[in-house]
Amino acid sequence: MKKLLLKTILFISVSFTTGLFSQETSEVKSIKVKKEKLFIKAAFDDTEFKVIAFDVYGNPHEQAIKSFSIFYKDGKTSYQAPVEGNTFPKKTIDFLTKKKKEATKICLTNLKAEDKDGHIEDLPDLCDIVIFPDCKKVNKSR
Repeated sequence: MKKLLLKTILFISVSFTTGLFSQETSEVKSIKVKKEKLFIKAAFDDTEFKVIAFDVYGNPHEQAIKSFSIFYKDGKTSYQAPVEGNTFPKKTIDFLTKKKKEATKICLTNLKAEDKDGHIEDLPDLCDIVIFPDCKKVNKSR
């Protein structure tokens, strides 16, 4: 009987003291996880008329851009054209380089890039891009 009473007292004291010294006596806190973006910016390649995305390490990803909008003004009229993919449409390139006689400022908005897992990310707008018309041979006559 003494052994049973001694074991019971020892068990109660050990279970009571472990509850006092446990680590979770205060409120439980949670860990917040923030997903980092892979792509941080985009750049315009004026030789091939395409948009390229750059990751956080500065590596270019040519096929990452999935869509964007081209915005430009011609006189008092402004134009906006949505584009699927990362390359300018042939019609837009011809208009900006062959049909116009002066340089045109364009702005690329709504840039969407897709990472290797298929997640779509928004990129900041690219503005103040200047497209110059094709050079033509000029005959000077006096």
